Amino acid sequence: MDKLTTPLIQNVVNKLADKTNKGEEGAFLYYDSLHALNKRILQYGVVMQAIPFNPAREVILPRNTQKAKREKVKHFENQELKKFLDYLDSLNLNKFRYYYENTLYKFLLATGCRINEALALSWSDIDLDNAVVHITKTLNYKQETNSPKSKTSLRNVDIDQATVSMLKQYRLRQTKEAWKIGKSESVVFSDFIHEYPNNRTLQTRLRTHFKRAKVTNIGFHGFRHTHASLLLNSGIPYKELQHRLGHSTLSMTMDIYSHLSKENAKKAVSFYETALKSL
Repeated sequence: MDKLTTPLIQNVVNKLADKTNKGEEGAFLYYDSLHALNKRILQYGVVMQAIPFNPAREVILPRNTQKAKREKVKHFENQELKKFLDYLDSLNLNKFRYYYENTLYKFLLATGCRINEALALSWSDIDLDNAVVHITKTLNYKQETNSPKSKTSLRNVDIDQATVSMLKQYRLRQTKEAWKIGKSESVVFSDFIHEYPNNRTLQTRLRTHFKRAKVTNIGFHGFRHTHASLLLNSGIPYKELQHRLGHSTLSMTMDIYSHLSKENAKKAVSFYETALKSL
């Protein structure tokens, strides 16, 4: 067991990942699951005092690009997105809970932020005068703020004027609601109870709204995918999308979203037909 070191395990995982991502015959697609199982077994060895530490814990798992390609990216197509937005506008926005959720969902759709990046935002992170959101932290499972998952996740996200206006109105409304309970709130999407809102509670509420709106349950991450899909089909370059979403590499962005640009392919055919007719 003393020969089982972190570098040794890292080397094995790297080889498995390389074969899988190259699509080689006999490669194991779910090498990440295999590594997770191995890590749990070794951790049990630590608990039973068979080994002093878990050498698999510090292994960096390479991205499984083949698995990402196979997994369907949940997002709203245009028709379903319109249906959901219409539903949000039909809510009784006099109730702050609905007003809060309406703003949060539209913010995620407008920025492509990860949900935990949005929940970690303070008003000082949003420059409404220059229409920029500064992503500098994220919320972990303990409802504490951490640095983002990678350096590229540290980014500035430009927002449109409609979103700026929405946030200005929301801030005024939030201030009034906070005053009612004698608070002054600096966290953008505070629930007034905890320092930062509970992600699980928000997920439950989101599922309820999807059900009532009679649309697909795409989860919070689906808003991010929908944002990416809309931008791709509007012609945004992949490199720009990479920076906006905070992906570490361009290949990651292309692996996840290349199939979402199908409407662009249809537009290309239309442009070709128009060009032929003009000859």
